[in-house]
Amino acid sequence: MEKARATANKRAAEFRKERGAQPGANQTARRYTRAGRDEDRARTAAIRGYEMDEEGNYIKPEPSVEELLRGTAWEMDPRQDATQFSMTKEEWKAVKAQARTATYPHDAVHIFENAGLRRISPEMAASMLKLIAQKAQHSRCDREELAGLRRDPRVAHMIGTCVAAARAKSDTLPAEEVAKCCWALGVIAGERANSAELEVLANRASELMKKLSPDEIADISWSLAISRHSSERFFHELDVHAAMTGFKGFQAYQITTVAWAFAHLGHSHAGFLDGIDVWVARAPARNKDLTPQQAAEAQVHRFNATILASLAWSFCVMEDALDSLFFRTLWAEIITRGEHDAQMVHEKENTAASMDEHHNTNVFGPWKGRQLNQLHQAAITAVRAGFDPLPTELGAAADTAWNTQNRPPVVSWFQRDVGAILSYMGEKHEEEALVSGYRCDLLLPDAKPTGVVIEVDGPSHFARNDRKLALGQTRLKQRQLEGEGFAVFPIPIFEWDYLEDAQQKSDYLRAGLDAIERGERPQRLERDVDLEGEGAGGDAWNRRPMSTMGDFGA
Repeated sequence: MEKARATANKRAAEFRKERGAQPGANQTARRYTRAGRDEDRARTAAIRGYEMDEEGNYIKPEPSVEELLRGTAWEMDPRQDATQFSMTKEEWKAVKAQARTATYPHDAVHIFENAGLRRISPEMAASMLKLIAQKAQHSRCDREELAGLRRDPRVAHMIGTCVAAARAKSDTLPAEEVAKCCWALGVIAGERANSAELEVLANRASELMKKLSPDEIADISWSLAISRHSSERFFHELDVHAAMTGFKGFQAYQITTVAWAFAHLGHSHAGFLDGIDVWVARAPARNKDLTPQQAAEAQVHRFNATILASLAWSFCVMEDALDSLFFRTLWAEIITRGEHDAQMVHEKENTAASMDEHHNTNVFGPWKGRQLNQLHQAAITAVRAGFDPLPTELGAAADTAWNTQNRPPVVSWFQRDVGAILSYMGEKHEEEALVSGYRCDLLLPDAKPTGVVIEVDGPSHFARNDRKLALGQTRLKQRQLEGEGFAVFPIPIFEWDYLEDAQQKSDYLRAGLDAIERGERPQRLERDVDLEGEGAGGDAWNRRPMSTMGDFGA
């Protein structure tokens, strides 16, 4: 094979020599090294104002709220509402009926485009976005398809229409349509949603809180939580609204969504707890003689396994919510349900028809894998707070489901960098160690006093618009590892990125480990003059020292 390749190369060289030079510009040979390619990519990205995301792809940064307010897709002029929205209700009704027959979201977008997007009102734009999002859900679009949908200029025009109306506080975008637009953004964009757009919509929703229905409040809460967007104003208004109304008119699934949003984003929730205690103790109209405790037991008894597990997890993440009538009743119901389900499982295991189903280690009666994992985490916090443990068989099923999760290790460049500095310091450590069922980034088993878990927290561990706000799962994991006797040393990426060299990084780690040895929490990095000088990286939230460069985002 090598001899044949050498012969072919020799003949090709002879052919080029006989053919002579071809017409065109002279080309000088250039040795293009990998380092040179990286420099060119970084230089091109800097010129275009792009930043590198968590996956190593250069993307155009999102505009800030101020930039969005300075220039939007078009300006809302209340004096011209009657003339600039020329699509009639009859036309819109026909267009919507046609779009509902579409199978895929892009088909619905094409129908809306043919009808004339420049003629639509903000109310129509919000309804269009919701219909597109519903089509995306039903057709099970993957992440890349949703990203393409979000970048579609026609969809961007619909979003811009709603945002402009919300910013202008126009009556052409009522409360119901604000909720539709928020929900659609959560489905289509999720964590890639534009923070400035979400902030404008969330602020408008907070102003219309009293006009929002329970379903609409739940949709907006879900959208903000799934997008990792912290809206202090919206959740403050919701907290006050809950305390004043006692969640009147809410159903269990809506309460579950709101509770998860509060737990996930970590907003203050005193009013929420007061409101949910009033809601659960509210006696039904047909039986006014029930005491608050009896009414709460009757209310919670109607919850299914999914709602019970989700609410238990959310309340344990909030931690200070455990001393409430709602959680005490909820946990008592879970224990009672677990004892009853154990009997049902034993009865069904005796029949051949259901033998295979109940031998699945991640199924216990109505409790499936996700609910069992939530119960495992909730039980740890509840037992430490003085509550009874789960029934033996349900607890064993939850522990088995938790410890048999398929969680392949994922090692980021950030984690490798921290591990390399620990090796440089001579610290013995393990990567992706399993501790109490949790996969921990770095474990220092010999560190004093009882071992140290280092958690390298990338952007996905925090709210997208608030670097200091850790999400619910991150906070719960740290608390439960500390409860197992380990000291936890969290390293946020926005602190690590400010450290210039190995010496600064090792000093940072040494200071944190010394503080833990003294029984103190590691101090957060103070951005002094030395770290913010030339070459320090400045605002390096999305900067990554990667060797490859993806396609530029739109």
